[in-house]
Amino acid sequence: MAFAKANAVATDRDQGLIIGSDQVCVCDGQILGKPGTVEKAVEQLLRAQGKRVIFYTGLCVINAANGHAEQLVEPFTVYFRSLDEAAIRRYVEAERPLDCAGSFKCEGMGIVLFKALEGRDPNALVGLPLIGLVDLLGRHGLALP
Repeated sequence: MAFAKANAVATDRDQGLIIGSDQVCVCDGQILGKPGTVEKAVEQLLRAQGKRVIFYTGLCVINAANGHAEQLVEPFTVYFRSLDEAAIRRYVEAERPLDCAGSFKCEGMGIVLFKALEGRDPNALVGLPLIGLVDLLGRHGLALP
């Protein structure tokens, strides 16, 4: 999906590096999408309680001038606290994470849901793994810093 997003923009450009990113989370072998409703968000968070949830963030950088693409997938693991339904409902009502895979916003109050985090790049959890992005930009010849 990250490639599809970047490619959709790159086909309309003559030059530039186009960045695409997309994320999916997996709990007990099942993909948790964006909930869309309060009830589905509560359901997802109840399912994740006391468990490990893995987020996979796909990242793609396409050179619009020549179509060359560099891609990676950055995993990031979240260990959820065990919370009761009332606490989960309070969180969902306060933050309204209805458009977020996994039903939380880690950059906001979602951090209260977590017991521990594990991964190379915490930015991956927000949906844009910056360490990986620097790697891909380097593969395209962009010197950073």
